[in-house]
Formats: sequence, C-alpha cells, structure tokens
Amino acid sequence: MFSKSPAIISSGLFLIAIIILLLDANTQLFLLINKVGTAFVDETWIFLTLFGNQMIALVLLSIPFSRQPDLLRVALIAVLASFLITSGIKELIGLERPYLFLDPASFHLIGEKLTSPAFPSGHTATAFAIMGGIGFYFKNNALLLLMLFLATLVGVSRIMLGVHWPIDVVVGAALGWVCAWLGVSLIEAHFLRDHDIWNYVTYTIYLFIASYLFWKGTQYPEAYWVVKIMSGFGILVLLGAFIWLFRGGRKEPIRVTGWLS
Repeated sequence: MFSKSPAIISSGLFLIAIIILLLDANTQLFLLINKVGTAFVDETWIFLTLFGNQMIALVLLSIPFSRQPDLLRVALIAVLASFLITSGIKELIGLERPYLFLDPASFHLIGEKLTSPAFPSGHTATAFAIMGGIGFYFKNNALLLLMLFLATLVGVSRIMLGVHWPIDVVVGAALGWVCAWLGVSLIEAHFLRDHDIWNYVTYTIYLFIASYLFWKGTQYPEAYWVVKIMSGFGILVLLGAFIWLFRGGRKEPIRVTGWLS
C-alpha cells in the first residue's frame, strides 16, 4: 500500500501542517520539541542532521548501493527536484529563522545562525527524498516505513538544532516524499535506463560530489573528520563501481507499478 503511492504519507503531512497553522501552535511546538532535545548531547543532532545535507546523503547512499545505478539516479532526481522546489518556496515566502523571532535565551541553538529563509526545511526534504526513494525503489512497505522513521529523525534534528520551525519540517517532509516517488517514476523512462551511458554519467556525478565533499568538509567541526573519511571511502567505492561497470556489470532496471507509472 505505502510503497505504491506517496499520497497517504504526503497528504497526512500536509494535513498536520494545516492543523499547526489553524491552532497557531508553531512557536509552542518549536519550544517544546527544542527543549526535549537538550536531554541529549548536541553531537546527537549534529550527526543526524548531516543526513539531510544533499552531498553527504548522496555520497553515503552510494557506498552500500554503488552497484545499483538506477537507485543512484532516483536519488539524484529526487534530491534535485526537492532542492529546486524548496529553494523556490523559501524565496517566495521568506519565513525567517527562529532566532530572529524569539529571545535567544528561550531555546537551544546549536551551530551557526543561518540567514537563509526557513520555510520549508531543505535538509528534511532531502532526507525524505532519499529515504523515500530507497523504499519506493525496492517497493517494500516495511522498508519504506523504516526509511520514514529515519528521515523523521533528520527532520526532528533541525528543530533540535534551533534552525527550523515545526511547520518547516512537516512541509519539507511532504515535498521530499513526493519527490522520492517522482524520482522512481522518472527512472521508468526508457532514455534514462536503457543505455549504459547513463550509468557512466551517474557515477561521474557521484564521484564529483564525493570529491568536492572531501575537499570542502562540513560546517560542523564535530563531524569534520567523519565527513572526510566517509567521502574519501565513497571516492574509492565509486572508482570500484566504474571498474565494475566497465567490465560489463549491470543491475536489471526496476519496474515501477502504481501512481505515476
């Protein structure tokens, strides 16, 4: 049921966002959730939020699924779509970050004060786009629910860090979930799956992302070496995938059924 359409989850998330608005509960929820986060060490939320960074999430995905080029393309499409949509909405609505509305002493802020618009959460959208893409790709309800849970942790981390309102996270999650299904559906297009050239293009893009991430690192000092090691390992894995593909390796393309197929 869940693995055949994003409608149930995404509709539920949009409904939650509407309820938050109608009850004017955005600020109260933010303060409550953010306070709960102080029961854990800051590093917990820093490492969880890394999975919502587009480059880190993509490189991390490429390590266990380096021989699933179709899945890697699903993630690329989903992340690109979620980035374009969330960036456009951010500029259109321009909702400011919590620290610009609230007394800094009233909540716990971890890391830098972000100056870009808050709504919707790009990290949350990325997490739901990739996690949802994995679940939709394998068309497994149990796996999809597990991915939903992991993506939710990433979304919650944005509130714990003090950089996003609850409504930012909920709408970002809904948009990312839809983008995940869009990515899986577009992979059914013949021109994206019937020619090996697309596999080489996919690996080249991922190798560039891993190399850039290895050079750039992360804004959080606590995770600097973790990201360096992960991206370096990702480079080695992707180079191995190139060799595997050159030697004739190729996974069978997926067959999607359901909404948008």
